[in-house]
Amino acid sequence: MDLPNNPLINSTLGLLDGDLKSQQDHTEGTQVWGSDSSLTLATINALSNGYNLIDIMNEFEKWYAEGKYTANGQIQTIGKTTQGAILRFSENHDPFSSGGIAEDDNGSGALTRMMPVILYLYSQYGSDFINNETAMLTLHQIAGLTHNHPRGLVGIGLYAILIGQILDGFDLEMALDRAVGLAYEYYSEHDIFAEALSEFENLNTPDFVNKPMKELKATGYIVDTLEVITWVLLNTDSYDAAMKLTVEIPGKSHAILPLVGTVAAIIYQQHDYPSDIVTHDMQTELETLLNKAVLSGKFAIYS
Repeated sequence: MDLPNNPLINSTLGLLDGDLKSQQDHTEGTQVWGSDSSLTLATINALSNGYNLIDIMNEFEKWYAEGKYTANGQIQTIGKTTQGAILRFSENHDPFSSGGIAEDDNGSGALTRMMPVILYLYSQYGSDFINNETAMLTLHQIAGLTHNHPRGLVGIGLYAILIGQILDGFDLEMALDRAVGLAYEYYSEHDIFAEALSEFENLNTPDFVNKPMKELKATGYIVDTLEVITWVLLNTDSYDAAMKLTVEIPGKSHAILPLVGTVAAIIYQQHDYPSDIVTHDMQTELETLLNKAVLSGKFAIYS
């Protein structure tokens, strides 16, 4: 596959690889990725034309109703929070009221597809996008299209800042330390988010890397997910090792593989096309979408 080696391409290929591995836990030998990849591809395609919340939701609708962005054109299963958001948008066409705001809307669905949004913001504002209210509003609004509970938005903000620090060249341990500090500083100044910070205290402990694996939980809850992916990446030194360690985590660990693949591919500049995608049509469609994104300049990262 003739694609450039850059954070957008690498993270997307890592996502696809992790998603395929996750799907194969349920259907052995499948060559079909899941909704995490499909909705990320929808996000990339929409942002390639610039920031527009309605455009993003329109692409989500096409995925939901028509199977667009899937590997085989078929309708996929969907999380209840994302489904509810798409149905609300279909009814009222208001992207600002579509996202779930209930306690149980703090899953990891939006988190898993946020990497292109982070790269978009990093390209526009640099790693200090946390100091730009327009950038942070953009981050929260895109995440909030489906998952709009304050705690979930804090989790996505922390994740975004962490990726920004990694792109700045910090090793993961230092990037985490800096990201936690920056996130706490920012969100503590916003009343709607401040009370959610206590949920992320485990990531703010100096000895987090040595936390016993048995104390981790792969539940789908955004706080647990952030802890798992961070712990796995702190305790491994290669892309393959991170993917292998992930499935040893107690709980629904295979569901976290797409996100681990996304971040590990950024850290290790993994640029391999997933071997499980073998059809020419799949490769051609992916290459067209991703090359469009690269040529748009919306995700350009310069070292």
